[in-house]
Amino acid sequence: MSISISQLSAFTKTHIIPKVIDNIYNSNILLYMLLGKKAKRWPGGEYFETELVYAKNTNVGAYGANADLAPSAIEEFTKTRYSPVRYNAGIVLEGLDMAINKGAHQVVNLMAQKVKNAEQSLKDLFADHLFNTTQSNGITGLHTICAADGGAGHALGGITGGPNGDATEWLSSSGTLGRANGPDSVTTSLTKAVLDTHYNACKLDNDHPDLMITTDAIWSGIMTTFLMPNMRYTDTKLADLGFENFKYRKAKVFGDDKCSAGDLFCLNTEHLYFGVFPQMSFKFIPWVYESSGKDRWVAHIRWYGQLICDERRKLGWMSAISGVA
Repeated sequence: MSISISQLSAFTKTHIIPKVIDNIYNSNILLYMLLGKKAKRWPGGEYFETELVYAKNTNVGAYGANADLAPSAIEEFTKTRYSPVRYNAGIVLEGLDMAINKGAHQVVNLMAQKVKNAEQSLKDLFADHLFNTTQSNGITGLHTICAADGGAGHALGGITGGPNGDATEWLSSSGTLGRANGPDSVTTSLTKAVLDTHYNACKLDNDHPDLMITTDAIWSGIMTTFLMPNMRYTDTKLADLGFENFKYRKAKVFGDDKCSAGDLFCLNTEHLYFGVFPQMSFKFIPWVYESSGKDRWVAHIRWYGQLICDERRKLGWMSAISGVA
């Protein structure tokens, strides 16, 4: 006796979908940290809003006798606004496949393989969008968030940064090392002095980068060139998940094969996180038979949310790294 669609849907929800969600979270370190650990509930409404301090209070200073202490009015605050985006993975089970796969075991195996393929496709797409400029209808990409100029094409949260933008301070720290869309205008080797400069540019007092992501090749170069004599894994739980890591100053460093060649990101996960609609976080949309025009059962896995940055200057991006010296 073949499994019924209600049993199949129940089995999928109970046994397959939780595993899918875990696998998507654990697929690369950025998704694990920002989506699995640091994600915040979307509070509702059309936008996810964060307060932005974009100017210093200039009514400060030492003063002498008979000084005029009347303060000037200063615009110091505004809001960033992020709109949610949506992702979907459609899963199709043909009517004939349902008929010829008799018995619960066969149908569930076929279903598991189709869900596994949907899972793989979803996590690949998320990772591709993370390490890129913002794609149409997609999450905000790191190449947009960490663009050094913050100007046209690199506005973030509805605000254009830079001297000709809405907020002078709404810039990443990539600009301290060079070109408009990333730090290095020419291919160059990464030295410890340059890496320290990049780290320090993203640091303010005790608020420091806690995560550095680069390619596997650059990760190995940093480890063997700078750290091998005193190297140790700093987070055994992450290592157990398959994420090899070491500590560079206060930041855990990871290699990721989705990171573009020559790139290194210096991130602070207190200021970079996913806003997620909890009721639509990889929600399984149950099977429906398409009786008109198609002989098939269709289900979906759906996600609503956005990647949020609330302090751009504490993030940075180096590019065109040819090696480690």
